Amino acid sequence: MEVNTMRYTVLSYVFGGYDIVHEVVERDPNADYIMVTDDRDLRSNTWRIVYDPMPDISVMEKCYFVRFNPFRYAANTELCIRLDASIAILRPLGVFADKMQDGDYDRCLMIHPWRNTMPPEYAKWVQRRRYSQKQADCCMALMRHMGYNMNYRGLYQGCFEILRNNRVNADINAMTFALLRRSSLDGTIDRIDQTMSSFVMNHLYSDRLRVLPVSQQIVIGGSYMQWCHHNSQQPKSWSIGLEPYLFNKPVKVWTPE
Repeated sequence: MEVNTMRYTVLSYVFGGYDIVHEVVERDPNADYIMVTDDRDLRSNTWRIVYDPMPDISVMEKCYFVRFNPFRYAANTELCIRLDASIAILRPLGVFADKMQDGDYDRCLMIHPWRNTMPPEYAKWVQRRRYSQKQADCCMALMRHMGYNMNYRGLYQGCFEILRNNRVNADINAMTFALLRRSSLDGTIDRIDQTMSSFVMNHLYSDRLRVLPVSQQIVIGGSYMQWCHHNSQQPKSWSIGLEPYLFNKPVKVWTPE
């Protein structure tokens, strides 16, 4: 019987041709690199391509299906490093897996660098991304209806996270995915997942979720990963603004040496 020797999975996805494939510059022989796609012709020299067309749903919902069901694909390892295809991997990510194991963390979250509550995040999407004000109001009304304090500080990026294959993460992901569908006004899944997932973790799981917080700097000008503009090799470059908050408390973020 073949024995699985992989320590962790790196999971990404490309649907609808929205992103290009960034080949892994330096692979970890103890990691499984999986790229899920609806493009039967997609090829890679460094990713294991998994074709999953998921017909009859939107490109956005395909992305979120993978995002919130990571162990459907990363079934052979306990840890999954899940990232957007716009993030290029430069070096092995074993240092992140080691930190997760050493601290027995459930989840690694990237703290949002500029906003830490929901209203300004929705306002920025309405202003810059043509997001519907009615949709923003609907989502925030749902949060308030469930008893959420909109001044609660804690907002986490959706482009990168690390998850342990356990019940608490499965419950968080299932609830977030269901609320993204429930809160949509036009019958499609809501476009902003990081607000809803942050809400679920802040409001319902903060007392039982062991989190490793990291800075966005690990993908902006770091030596392990580089966040690029969508469908481009051009790196993003941003500064860090606010003091990081996790579950309404200031927190020190971890950065690999």
